[in-house]
Amino acid sequence: MPPALRELIRADGTPHFGRFEVPPGLINWQDYDARDAMGAPRASWAKPFLFKHFDFYGVQSSQFSFGCGLVRLGYINTAFVYLYSCATGLVHHSFDLPLDIGLTCDLHPYGESGWIHPLKSNHWVKSARTPNSRSLQFHWGANFHGAVQMSLSEEDQTLCMNTPVSNTGFAYAQKTSGVPVSGELVYKGQRYTLDPKTDGCYHDWTAGFLRRDTFWNWACATGRLGLDGPLLSVNLANGVNETCAQENVLWINGKLHNLPQVFFEYRRDDVLSPWLIRSACGAVDLRFVPFDAVRDHRNFVLLASRFNQCLGVFSGLVRYAEDQDALELDGLKGWCEDHFARW
Repeated sequence: MPPALRELIRADGTPHFGRFEVPPGLINWQDYDARDAMGAPRASWAKPFLFKHFDFYGVQSSQFSFGCGLVRLGYINTAFVYLYSCATGLVHHSFDLPLDIGLTCDLHPYGESGWIHPLKSNHWVKSARTPNSRSLQFHWGANFHGAVQMSLSEEDQTLCMNTPVSNTGFAYAQKTSGVPVSGELVYKGQRYTLDPKTDGCYHDWTAGFLRRDTFWNWACATGRLGLDGPLLSVNLANGVNETCAQENVLWINGKLHNLPQVFFEYRRDDVLSPWLIRSACGAVDLRFVPFDAVRDHRNFVLLASRFNQCLGVFSGLVRYAEDQDALELDGLKGWCEDHFARW
């Protein structure tokens, strides 16, 4: 395995691009030679407002779905958490705070980040990343708390990549999935326990200078395929990481396999209707039926968000190599996302 890059940004201010077998030591975004589209240097005071970062954990169990994330936009930061089960329906909480108040971002891909509300007691989130684990702890008041841990062996592979964004930025993405997940969530006294033998997980740690108007679709199906099948996860997206490398992959028991580019078909005005995710070559042919969605729609003109993260069930086929049988994903749970952001 080649040695890791010490820093993502070179001494001359340009990024390293492509897929990496191991994460770089540091996302040294302050050293990036940020320019506008005409090539004029960005003012140093503007760079913290142009740099975006998010850290998302998701899990899928046969009994529930869960997600928790930290989002840094420069102007504001947001922490959110949600739980879906038949007993609770969708429980979704979030807080916005100005600038970086309450937020601690460690931009080492292996490191720790956190969020704490300065005025509300017992509202905090902690995220830790090591070569062998991705772990989350959170408290959202007295009635909602928990811990999630994804365990990685030496053979498990993380998707690490950095791609150009137009001629003005870069997007570093570090994604972990298809590995055993353990932990427990507690909501109003009810315990929800994760089973590392069957349950699915997903972690997305992204940082960079993204487009002022950014849009993407994303899909992930994750979990054990049948009683004796492999632990797998499918990651599919379009809209961001497609310029020199693309992020469409399949994890089978922690090992990465590349998938082709895909297109998403869905009704923007009814995201709870079925979705289709397909590739032109036929290697990916999936149908997704949502049962609920986490939504955040805001338009402040200078800042805007149309965020629909749908929870649901997949069916269909994925083939990662011509000499391999197609994998049937029928019944596997996951997410499909429709996201526009002006930031």
